[in-house]
Amino acid sequence: MKPLLVFLLSIFCLANALGQQKSYSLKECIETGIRNNLSLKNSRLDILKSKTTLTQSRSRLLPVLSAEFQMVDYLMKPANVTTGALLGNDFPEDPTWQKIQSMQYAMTAGIQFRVPLYNQTILSASKAAQTLRELSSLSYEKAVEDLTMQIGNVYYLAQASLELQRLLKENIDRMTELCTITEELYKGGVVLKVDLTRVQINLKNLEARHDQYATLYEQQLNLLRFLLDIPPETPMAVNPMPTDIVLSGTYGAISESLPELQLLSTRKELIDRQIKAVRAEYVPSISLGGQLGAVGYQEKFRHFFHTSSGTHNWFGNTYIALSVHIPIFSANDKKLRVRQYQYDRQQAETAFELQCKQIDREYADASRQLSHNLEVWHTQRENYRQAEDVYAVTEEKYKEGVASMTELLQDEMRLRNAQSACVQAHCLCNVAQLTLLKLTGSLQNLTR
Repeated sequence: MKPLLVFLLSIFCLANALGQQKSYSLKECIETGIRNNLSLKNSRLDILKSKTTLTQSRSRLLPVLSAEFQMVDYLMKPANVTTGALLGNDFPEDPTWQKIQSMQYAMTAGIQFRVPLYNQTILSASKAAQTLRELSSLSYEKAVEDLTMQIGNVYYLAQASLELQRLLKENIDRMTELCTITEELYKGGVVLKVDLTRVQINLKNLEARHDQYATLYEQQLNLLRFLLDIPPETPMAVNPMPTDIVLSGTYGAISESLPELQLLSTRKELIDRQIKAVRAEYVPSISLGGQLGAVGYQEKFRHFFHTSSGTHNWFGNTYIALSVHIPIFSANDKKLRVRQYQYDRQQAETAFELQCKQIDREYADASRQLSHNLEVWHTQRENYRQAEDVYAVTEEKYKEGVASMTELLQDEMRLRNAQSACVQAHCLCNVAQLTLLKLTGSLQNLTR
């Protein structure tokens, strides 16, 4: 019996723990999402990749050292041809041409180095890589902003679904009580069967709508779990919708430091630097190079490993060189690449102008929506209170036999409509505030 009791106790404790749902505030959701979201993890990796690209570009300015070792077997011995006059008295016949045949085997070893002294192309590429790093950082900021907006929208919708569930639960309790009363009146012969049927149908409709909002609420919580990258089985809930609308204060002008605007501006800067990098290829480059090594020749390969026969066949191969590279003609390749980048810059300017106009429109729409929905919310809240009073009066009259069932159900429907409109206006106010906070660059206020 003891193991069975322990097992049952464990099951009870687990069920109790799973049943305790943690209520997440909007601030907690945003902080968790920024910390865990997989899309943001990829954005952070993009920043690291851009830093590596910048380091790689700058490393091209550093000296390069390399070691070289080569063994050559001339299957056909190489030969140099010269005039007999250059060979001197060793060739008295003085023929027109003389052939000097080289050794069959050669071995080369040495250390080479090369360092750019002046290369405008590398410098311009480094500046372009720096701009790419800035773009990655701005893309991460934009991703954080988008994630914050997504979490905020889903959170407010979940609050609205939770509030509608609560109101429907009150309506179900009220309708259940009414159904009990109507059933007693029907048994006493006071009301008709059709009146009882109407109440029962209305009660079932309310229960079906409550289940619908409960399912919608769970779907919204699942979406929140996905955005926060927490396990689907994690118990969670959102805080109840506040009774009043809390305004975030006065909203200023549109922020000029919005990530989407900075991204487009930085892309224009990147294109300008890419144009400079292409034009820098017209500029001569200077580099310093050299080698420290030796080259040896032997008639027989084994002689390389006999010092007695191979020492005098090794020759120094050491030099230092200053190289100047002057581009002359590249078949208009650079000119055409510059032209392509100029088209890209015109497109970037158009996209920036379009984005500014779109932001202006969104700001105006959000301001109007907030103002309109505040008025709607105040009106619907007053209608909600009046509908409650009217329903309470009609319910008393129905119990006294003065009002009909049709009047009571109509007043109940008006009450539900006022409740739904009030919650919807509250939710739309929150969404409009969220948009205004984004456009004014104040989304960080949500995490304070």
